[in-house]
Amino acid sequence: MSVYGLTGGIGAGKSTVANMFQESGIPVVLADDVGREVASKGSDGLAEIVRSFGPDVLDSNGELDRRKLGTLIFNDPDRRRELEAILHPRVRDQSRELFSQLEQAGNQIVVYESALLYETQRHTEMRGVILVTASEGQRIARVRSRDGSEEEAVRQRIKAQMDDEEKRGLADYIIENNGNLQALRREVDSLIEQLLGR
Repeated sequence: MSVYGLTGGIGAGKSTVANMFQESGIPVVLADDVGREVASKGSDGLAEIVRSFGPDVLDSNGELDRRKLGTLIFNDPDRRRELEAILHPRVRDQSRELFSQLEQAGNQIVVYESALLYETQRHTEMRGVILVTASEGQRIARVRSRDGSEEEAVRQRIKAQMDDEEKRGLADYIIENNGNLQALRREVDSLIEQLLGR
């Protein structure tokens, strides 16, 4: 079985592409979902987060309050690294377990969708990496229409992520998402044919 990484910056359309893969019958493992699972109520991941960051990061139900945790780490690279040291190894182990189950179920290809594929060095484990990219103007417009963010706030979020040109240099397949959904679907379908034909 081949595992392909899928990544892209905020507003590039990575989630839309992931959905298209799933609609085509190719399983997609979402790093964010795995991250939520390894820090869910009762998990050792959550217990370790509470030991490191204190009980204030829990909501009234004893679950992780991601917003509170986010404000603690947002402008503090040391605290962010501390959180990553707790989460990333668990996400890696859990996703590998999911890959193994999908392989046993007879899947030929699996896609692993992660915004931080390069930053976490997971791209080194992949058969290939698919980068979804779009112009900055497109990305800003998409994020603003999705969650009503101010333009400057979106620009800051784009700046905080790894540079797209750097990602392009590391990617094996690039999906340009500057057109409409039909154009994107054609690109994805063409890539799926290419991957299945290997």
